[in-house]
Amino acid sequence: MLRLVLSIIGGVVVAFVLVFLGDMLSQSLAASAGPAPTDMNDRAAMEAWMAGLPMQVFIVMLATWTVAAFAAAAFAARFARRGAWPGWVAAGLFLCATAANLFLIPHPAWMAIAGVVLVVAAGWFGARSGSTGFLRGA
Repeated sequence: MLRLVLSIIGGVVVAFVLVFLGDMLSQSLAASAGPAPTDMNDRAAMEAWMAGLPMQVFIVMLATWTVAAFAAAAFAARFARRGAWPGWVAAGLFLCATAANLFLIPHPAWMAIAGVVLVVAAGWFGARSGSTGFLRGA
């Protein structure tokens, strides 16, 4: 049971480390749009700032979320050794965090849709890959 819990937590930690690294890259790309608003609760200012971001920022964010969801699910499924479902749990937790991000910070609608679809797909594929031996070399 401890292995199961630690595998899921480890998968989520892996995802958040990857998102942190991806955010560092996307913030360097976002520098051309100027500094982010200091008041994150000012939705209009956040929307205006997000609208001025270059497309590469959104592509990097989506790629990061996709890789993070895959990694979280694959890690949890691989190390739990109980099939794919621990990976789905880790990916589901990451999906909840992604949804909270999309809800709290205004993103373009296309990105919200793509983000949810990509996180779900990558989580499913990561869980299957981690549980079937694809990642074990078997």
